[in-house]
Amino acid sequence: MDLTIHQNCPSCGAGIELHEADRLIRCPYCEVQNFMITSGVFRFTLPDKAPAHIDRRSMFYAPYLRFKGNVYYCKGKFQKFKVVDTTQQGMDTAILPPSLGLRPQAMPISLVSSDIKGVFLRQTIKAQVLLERAALLTVIDSENIEAPFYHRAYIGETLSCIYLPLYVADGVLYDAVTNKVMASGGSSERMMAQGVRYRETWTPRFLATLCPHCGDALSGEHDSLVLLCHNCHSSWEERRGSFSSIDWEKVSSIDSNVYYLPFWKLQVRSPENGLESFGDLLRVTNQPRVVMAKHTEMELEIWVPAFTLRPSTFLRLGKTVTLSQERIPPGDSVMVGRMHPVTLQRKEAVQAIKSFVAAVALNKRKLLPLLPEMYFHPVATTLSYLPFADQGHDFVQEQTGISVAKSVLRFGRKL
Repeated sequence: MDLTIHQNCPSCGAGIELHEADRLIRCPYCEVQNFMITSGVFRFTLPDKAPAHIDRRSMFYAPYLRFKGNVYYCKGKFQKFKVVDTTQQGMDTAILPPSLGLRPQAMPISLVSSDIKGVFLRQTIKAQVLLERAALLTVIDSENIEAPFYHRAYIGETLSCIYLPLYVADGVLYDAVTNKVMASGGSSERMMAQGVRYRETWTPRFLATLCPHCGDALSGEHDSLVLLCHNCHSSWEERRGSFSSIDWEKVSSIDSNVYYLPFWKLQVRSPENGLESFGDLLRVTNQPRVVMAKHTEMELEIWVPAFTLRPSTFLRLGKTVTLSQERIPPGDSVMVGRMHPVTLQRKEAVQAIKSFVAAVALNKRKLLPLLPEMYFHPVATTLSYLPFADQGHDFVQEQTGISVAKSVLRFGRKL
């Protein structure tokens, strides 16, 4: 489930409502758009409903870590996946509830800002611990519980920190959202010593959405991670606090009524495992095809969808395009109107390489044990837009014939 976030426009100060995946912020009042970034995880707080007489400077905010994403793993002779959405304590204590439950999804939350005068309790549980706990939720094949794990990847994940407001009155600790008693014998002084005041580095920053190359306005949708300039036909992603250009291409179509879906085309090599060409991939994964000289001359490329999808569709789409890459012609650098937003970061596509090699393999019993020792050396990355013909309820890829339902694309943007 998505989160609803209250935020002020960085240009005019008007209150606007965002969703968890939103990065390109358009203000409905001043109509200025900005791209939101942060140096760490996004920090939110649940609404404070403490009584009016409670001094907000004496309130406390307890951290909870939220993981939302897809976990892909290879265990025994199987490749499996699970959608995980969990919120767990960010500090070791038996006083607070172990989870926030559905409260973050059921009520609007706010980005942490300098307006909050209370004390933020320190996060003592590392994010990696939460990821490991989320990974434990993927052990669902009980009949193969003793089978070894060979690989695990977190793809399309969102990691954030949500604070639960608390206050102490007459020695009693209260939940400031429900005003219910949490524990007796509370000590404001002791809790104050365990916390820190608001830090400027927690506040998201906003980038002006002007093309660094030509100065024209960049375009995108609310959840776009790559912005486009239709004036100079360039693509930009945020990197280290500024926009950086990326290599991209569009495979042209003879059909004018097409929709372009983006893929990260990752050119890699793994000479230690005999994987240096497309022919090597066909051979190592036991594809029922004759490996010809032209296959050996082709670069080894893994095609990963650059947008979030259900795990099964994500693997199916990338697997089919990867195995059919010889049918895809070279692209050009001319932008068109109907281009699906990029909602999966390049670094997450890189993390998915082993998952796609496992998905392509026909003899998983033989290949999966090799995954822990496999290392893929990156050579080049290109954002490639492939044409999909509009067939009513589905989009059908022109060169490979693979289809994806429109409803699946819409649902994927809510994951």
